[in-house]
Amino acid sequence: MIGADIDTVLETASAAGLRGVEWTDDGFFDPRDPSSVSAAMMATLRAGLCTVSYATLYRAVAHDRAAFRSALGVTRDFNAPMLRLWSGPRGDDRGLDASAFLDESRFLGDEAGKHGITLCFGISRRSVLASCDEATSVLAGTDHPFVKLAWEPASRGGFDAAMEDFTPLSGRIGLIVARGEDVLSADGSADARSEEWYQYLDSYDEQCGSPDMARYVVLSSTAGGPERLAEAAGAIAYWGAMLRRYRRRRVM
Repeated sequence: MIGADIDTVLETASAAGLRGVEWTDDGFFDPRDPSSVSAAMMATLRAGLCTVSYATLYRAVAHDRAAFRSALGVTRDFNAPMLRLWSGPRGDDRGLDASAFLDESRFLGDEAGKHGITLCFGISRRSVLASCDEATSVLAGTDHPFVKLAWEPASRGGFDAAMEDFTPLSGRIGLIVARGEDVLSADGSADARSEEWYQYLDSYDEQCGSPDMARYVVLSSTAGGPERLAEAAGAIAYWGAMLRRYRRRRVM
């Protein structure tokens, strides 16, 4: 909801039955002003919601560490368990780029881990983590507990392709980021996608390790307004409840 004010975002999220929000630095508050961040955090709590993650355009290696520490500070101020960020652009030497990213991600992971915050790197074209296949290859060089991926079911299109992406990344996915269109069929029904999502969520929970850790799905956008958002959120909540009931899963 870029362009909306904080109150509108929180009212929409509460009405849709969401349990938390992901804040970004897209004009909702001033990340350089601690009082602005604190006001946004308190407004979130008063709305009965938590902050699941803080999303930033920070790119590891490409941007300096001062910018990272600033983003990490905002994440801490929101009491968010995750910081969503990106890898730097890919150059001509993939091996060198991957090595530089791994070194930097370990350092950043150590910094975030001191505060119990997990870094979730997005997958984007022309970056070091340009695809799920490349992310699998690059991250094979580290098993840092606070360095994970933000995975999107629509990254390649189709359920079979999505699961082909997901399976090699087992243990490395910290956050699922989905659009409403990934959850609901064209007619607004969730039933047609239920079997896909049961497998996504079941696999997501299974690969996350400790059953005491929460698993989150962030809805990044939903065409059709608040009503469709509520339908998508309700479907994920229902599927998560069924997995908790029958398989003791903990997806939120």
